[in-house]
Order: sequence, then C-alpha cells, then structure tokens
Amino acid sequence: MTDPILEVRDLEISFFSGKKRTPRTDGVRFSLYPGEILCLVGESGCGKSVTALSILGLLGDAGRITGGEILFDGQDLVRLPEKELDRVRGNEISMIFQDIMYSMNPVFRIGDQLTEGMRKHLHMARPEAEQRAVELLRKTGIREPEKAMRAYPHQLSGGMRQRAMIAMAVACRPRILIADEPTTALDATIQLQIMALLRRLRDEENTAVLLITHDIGVVAEMADRVVVMYAGQCVEDGTAESVLTAPRHPYTRALMRAVPTLNMDRSERLYSIPGQVPEDYHALSGCRFRDRCPNGQRCAGKPVWLDLGGGHRAYCAPDLADGRDQDG
Repeated sequence: MTDPILEVRDLEISFFSGKKRTPRTDGVRFSLYPGEILCLVGESGCGKSVTALSILGLLGDAGRITGGEILFDGQDLVRLPEKELDRVRGNEISMIFQDIMYSMNPVFRIGDQLTEGMRKHLHMARPEAEQRAVELLRKTGIREPEKAMRAYPHQLSGGMRQRAMIAMAVACRPRILIADEPTTALDATIQLQIMALLRRLRDEENTAVLLITHDIGVVAEMADRVVVMYAGQCVEDGTAESVLTAPRHPYTRALMRAVPTLNMDRSERLYSIPGQVPEDYHALSGCRFRDRCPNGQRCAGKPVWLDLGGGHRAYCAPDLADGRDQDG
C-alpha cells in the first residue's frame, strides 16, 4: 500500500478570547492517500470545517493548533514558517471554501483571480495563464469561458461561481484538494454535476480529495473512506462500504437512520437525532454523545478505540458498539 500523502495526528485546535481558551477539537486523527476521496462527515458544529482550515493554517487570529501534527509528505505543516506554508497553500494543497459568495474578491474579475495563483506558483506569463484559465473553466463545464473570464463574481450564478472556484482550486494542479460542503445551496442537478466533476479531477490527476459534508447521500456517492466526527472528536472511521453498511457507533447509526429512503411509507415520520451538538463539549467527561444516545441510560463505560477489522474502528464503550441500539 502507498504511503499517505497527509496524516493528521492527535490534532487539538483551540480558540482564544483574552485569557480564555476554548478547545474545539482534540485527538483528531486520519490519513489521506493519493487518488483517494476521504469524506469527513458529521452535523454542523462537530469540528469538520475548522479541522480543514487548520491544514492550511487558516484559523485566523483567534484560532491556534495547540497539539498534534499535520504531516504533508512527512513534513509537519503545524511547525512550518508562514513563508514556506504560503508555497503549499493554493499550490500543493488547495481548498474549495463553503461560502462561495465570499470566497472570491468581488472587485476583481474571474480571470484575474484565476490567473493569480498560476503566475505566482507556476511562474506563468499572463497569456499562458489566461489560456490555461479558459481551458479550466471549459473543463469545469462553463460554456462560455472567455465571457466568464471577464465577469465579476456577482455576475455568475451560484453553480457557475462554484465551477469557477473549483477551476481556481485546481489551477496549480494540487496534490490535495479540500472541498468544504462544495454543493451547499445548489440544486440537485448542479450538485450531481459538481460531484461528477470532482471525481473526474481525481481520476485524471490522481488528486487526493478531502470532502467535508453532512450529507450521507453525498458520502455514499463519493467516498472511498469515511471519518465520522462528533463534538470535536473522530468517533468512527473505515471504508465507505463498512461504515455505511455496518455502522457501529451509535452516532453513525443515528446519522444513517435520519436519511430518508425511496421505499419509506409516506405516513412514516422522518427520524431526527434528539437534541443538538453541545456547545461546550470540551468540558464533558466520558462519551460526548451520551445525552443524545439511545443507549445513554445504560452506558457507564469510557469510550475507547475498538478495532472492528478491515481498517474499521469506532470510539465507543466496548459493550455498546455491537450494532444494536436500545430503540431498535
């Protein structure tokens, strides 16, 4: 088996306000391999996006990595000087941000924003960069790429902005593409097209893709492997087939149960996980899902990592990761 291109080891991220420190993730651990699509899944507020931003050192002034390592080709990005990290950002590792409306500079044309990275990282002359930008826009499905090059972001539809953002992210042929909810607010047809585009880019360039989503349908369609996050921690990981067909952590099973199916009775009430992700989850001891878990009343064990075979693991009390929930 090839070595991972990215390894996140025991990642701890905290945010600071004055002297107050608020941990947002702890013990986050996963690996990403060349040509693989790894899905990071969980509800909003579980720490998925902040984990992705930490890889590129984009946590802002208040955020800080307070523990762990992020190894890119064996080099720890956490300890990399800012100038050297700039050579990685947008070049070796690119990101499609969640909010596409605010991910592009509104006062610059699409063409200028597309060519900037190529001229900086690939040292292309302007005409060469513009030619490649047009090719990328056409490749991402924009029918009139020359016209899009002259447009400002607000002049494009949501789907076209997303395609332009993808073109920008892959312009320098990154080895890793981080996609944070890349289909948010897009209609179903455009979502399918964007997912197909990401798969094609992976297949043609052998790009490793870290895809962040809360949509289990997207996970089933896209993922080679899955990491499930809850309340700042990883709680289950494995191949997409093993996690989706035989989930073992009660949270993963609850996520799967909440997905509507085509053969559901129309009178059947859609399932939703009771409660919500706790805000101050760093202050909780033991299992952070306990108050929402159907097994919470009988759970007294401390969660541990359980090896379920075939690279499938779950972070749960040993007697509860047995595939059975109290309520069925």
